Amino acid sequence: MKTIKKNLILLAVLIILLAGGCRKKAGSGFKVENYSNGKAGEIVLVMDPKQYTESERKEIISILQQPQPAINQVEPMFDVLKFGLEDFNAFYRKHRSIVYFEITDSYDKPSINFEENVWASPQVYITIKGNHVDSTLALFRQHQDEIIEKLYENDLKRLQAFNIKNNSPQIEKTIKEKFGISLTIPQQYFIAREEPDFLWLRYKTVKNDRFIMIFKSDDLLLSKERLVETRNQMTKNYIPGAIRGAYPILSDIYEYPEYREIAIKSKKGVEMRGLWESVGDNMGGPFYSFSFINSDQTAVITIDGFVYAPQEDKRDYLREVESIVKSLR
Repeated sequence: MKTIKKNLILLAVLIILLAGGCRKKAGSGFKVENYSNGKAGEIVLVMDPKQYTESERKEIISILQQPQPAINQVEPMFDVLKFGLEDFNAFYRKHRSIVYFEITDSYDKPSINFEENVWASPQVYITIKGNHVDSTLALFRQHQDEIIEKLYENDLKRLQAFNIKNNSPQIEKTIKEKFGISLTIPQQYFIAREEPDFLWLRYKTVKNDRFIMIFKSDDLLLSKERLVETRNQMTKNYIPGAIRGAYPILSDIYEYPEYREIAIKSKKGVEMRGLWESVGDNMGGPFYSFSFINSDQTAVITIDGFVYAPQEDKRDYLREVESIVKSLR
């Protein structure tokens, strides 16, 4: 009887210890049950509405909802869920993207912290703290570009985590053998065309199309003009339009495409984003690309994602193809 009681006591202790262990933050390594929630492009904004005026709240929201760059219609970069401090419960603490304002007299000076996986994973948790509205708002304005970038990259991480679980090993193998690079490709994509220097992947639905192109050029130039010229030649050669003789090219409207030097993993190169249009047709949409010189210094490799969704919002589709391009390793 004593043995049974001892075993029951030990079992109770183990249950308590295990329960306590399950309350560990995601950053400590417990991630399975602590996977973050939230829709694509969604962030949680937490602030006391009594402390900030309506115009101050509108300014913060307008920065977070600034237009998604380089698409052919106005869409916000993020959809904002607004909560007061008292309404920020356990469920929303597990959201993948959180911006948290806190004002109390206990803070000597304003501060901003960028943390990852505080309550869930993947998660970006941005806190702006201070003892006065003016100082916290000034700090938010000062760091707005960094805040937007952190939230944007975290949204891409969400997509990449999903793609890893839903990948196409055969297409990934083809890419590796053909171009010497690794990408994570979702199963919904199929090879629409393959040439010695070119691969076209397509995800087709009733309402829209998403495309990934990978191609190489032996012209070792990463100038904007040369990259645009090469891409237009590739699409003219290999991607037919819906009408005979039509084909897609990059648009130079509004001074697009945007051009910027970046690095993905250890690969330094340039990204371009902007619009494509169709020669001989009325089709068009947004695109994102990354180009770099390969490790052998023998070719420029470009990974390009573009979207055709004439009756739909395009932000989330564009972000999906960008997440695939940025899965490069």
